[in-house]
Amino acid sequence: MSFAHGSGTITAVLHVRGRAFHVGVQLQPHRAGWPEYEAALRLVDELGLQSVWGADHLLPFAGPDDGACFETLTSLSAMALVTRRARIGVLVNGVVYREPAILAKASAQVDQMSGGRLEFGIGAGWAEREFRAYGLPFPDVAERFARLEEAIEIIVSLWTRPRTTFEGRYYQLHDAPLVPKPVQSPHPPITIGGSGWRTARLAARFASRLNVVGSPANAAIAFERLQRCCEEAGRAVAEVELSAHPKVAIATSQARAEELALRQAEALGETFPADRSGWIVGSPPQAIAQLQRYAEVGVSHVVLGLGHPFDAELLRLLATEVLPGLF
Repeated sequence: MSFAHGSGTITAVLHVRGRAFHVGVQLQPHRAGWPEYEAALRLVDELGLQSVWGADHLLPFAGPDDGACFETLTSLSAMALVTRRARIGVLVNGVVYREPAILAKASAQVDQMSGGRLEFGIGAGWAEREFRAYGLPFPDVAERFARLEEAIEIIVSLWTRPRTTFEGRYYQLHDAPLVPKPVQSPHPPITIGGSGWRTARLAARFASRLNVVGSPANAAIAFERLQRCCEEAGRAVAEVELSAHPKVAIATSQARAEELALRQAEALGETFPADRSGWIVGSPPQAIAQLQRYAEVGVSHVVLGLGHPFDAELLRLLATEVLPGLF
């Protein structure tokens, strides 16, 4: 890990485990309108933030279930055309929402539409109330992870091979082509989202990145698991990035940041935690210090969750004061 010093104080994290520190933003669309969302996407891109992400849900993931929630793949396609520089992704696609061949096809098309800027995310899925509301099957956690493993194998094969035949317990493909392929070679980077040993093992086998939510302490535990799983898989841990996904509220003062955090938590139907666990909250220097704590436990990729209303001042402070302090 490398640090840059300013005015006698450590103010920037340059590299973690030989990787440049990456900061992206997830615009959580719940309860927003599309014009607001599109404006926020354009601002993220114009400000030069490194990546922008959506979410994969059929209903708001917390609070009342009657708020707006955008369909994932159509939104991702629009993100490809609205943005020009930022990498785009979904944190993360739930494997049980759609068949893996459909997800592979749509994602390859988005990589084409974006000129090779797709970050592909996938996980086992967890939001049971969405499946109950729409009458969709929601298997138990063991089956969801078994499906996740098969799905990743299928998606990578479709992206990289001329044709794919796969005979699994849950999915079967017979001499299936996929054209066009993704722009990125051998395929878009894969992020597997989730906590625990099962996701760490899958990330060690298949992924470019493991994404976890929560505090730096949670990330430290995830990093230890990832190290052990990479050793078991015979893969260098340096090949798998650790990503963290805290929520964010940055303002010119601590008091204003706290107010923003409370508003965002309320809009999401959540309670802002008294210990601020899983949040980056404060002024730009405070945000830099909090991001540094993630870096100190092995995190080299952070996606900051920003809920509606999408605060333009926050995004500008992130781009003009926080990121310059990190890089």
